[in-house]
Amino acid sequence: MNLLVLLNRIPFPLNDGGAIGTLHFVKGYAEAGCNVTILAMNTTKHFVSEANTQLALGKYGKVHTVEINNNIKPVPALANLFSTESYIIKRFISHNFQQKLLELLTANKFDVVHLDGLQTAAYIDVIRKHSSAKIAMRAHNVEYKIWERVYENEKNFLKKWYVKIQSKRLCTFEKNAIANLDVTLAISKEDEDALLQLSPGANTIIVPAGMDIDEREPVVSKNNNLFFIGSFDWMPNLQGIEWFFENIWQSVSNTFPEIKFFIAGKKMPESIYKLKNDTVIPVGEVANAKDFVTSNDIMIVPIISGSGIRIKILEGMALGKPVIATTIAAEGLGLTHNENILIANTAAEFIECIGKCTNDFSIRQKIAINAHRFALENFQNKRIIEKLIRYYQSLL
Repeated sequence: MNLLVLLNRIPFPLNDGGAIGTLHFVKGYAEAGCNVTILAMNTTKHFVSEANTQLALGKYGKVHTVEINNNIKPVPALANLFSTESYIIKRFISHNFQQKLLELLTANKFDVVHLDGLQTAAYIDVIRKHSSAKIAMRAHNVEYKIWERVYENEKNFLKKWYVKIQSKRLCTFEKNAIANLDVTLAISKEDEDALLQLSPGANTIIVPAGMDIDEREPVVSKNNNLFFIGSFDWMPNLQGIEWFFENIWQSVSNTFPEIKFFIAGKKMPESIYKLKNDTVIPVGEVANAKDFVTSNDIMIVPIISGSGIRIKILEGMALGKPVIATTIAAEGLGLTHNENILIANTAAEFIECIGKCTNDFSIRQKIAINAHRFALENFQNKRIIEKLIRYYQSLL
């Protein structure tokens, strides 16, 4: 099977859930025997050198990249108010990218074009005009839902007003895009339901984000330090950490004064570094996310906006870490409170869950081992991709 994969970023380094999820699809296609061609946007937000691009993707297929300046620019952002387009999508539309796409579609016969993320859906019309390939899009999230939740939690009046406008425009774009695909790959049942509510009659299947998971039972740490890892240029991560410190951390710290909280992630703003004290340790971007997760003890995921699934939760589960997360953070994973995850939404609930992990190792061990087993049974990448390829074959 010949696949063209369009990426809205180059998945390097592997220190956030988006990069990990994207790479596992590309890797899975190649390891399943597909002939993979990759066309990636090399954006200013996630710029990657040619050497690192080849390091990340070169072993999986032919790689082509186009540089795109997707920085938010004040004048175009304001001018966008006088149009009907989504500025969130417009920042990813590039004449050079379109020309490279045309070149690849003209020179090759593809069976399937895989769009990775809603931004790449801006090129559906070009693909339809110049190729007979089936078009599949991996919906990382229900994107307009993210912006709706950002709007609901935004306190600045002007930002709130602007985000509301962009959320509505993104909703329209997402609805039309889904209707024009051969299939949308939703990463959870909750996302699939939301996508079908947005675009009734669209063809959707559930394809969860996969991981390469060690089948051996993990050794569960007995130490009690908390940790968070996530990219801070993804707004729900920053918003979640700010909410956690505004509403919860002081109560947690008062109850467990000996516990330290390690915070990692690229593009960490100065406001997070300023939280540093004897018990709060902002470490910024880490060279290896897996090493950071492995070396820490109890994962905290205080997300209050966004949709889709948190790849970092899966990574923590796969590495044998007990996870304490908000209801929104755990959406779409099919997890069970007190069985393979701990759910907390208030200071009292976080204190209760941390107490369970620190006061009774048998509870912590049960949750961590059950989480690893659940991840292995439901999110092993090889099984997921093989099933997806069989589905593609049924479309041809």
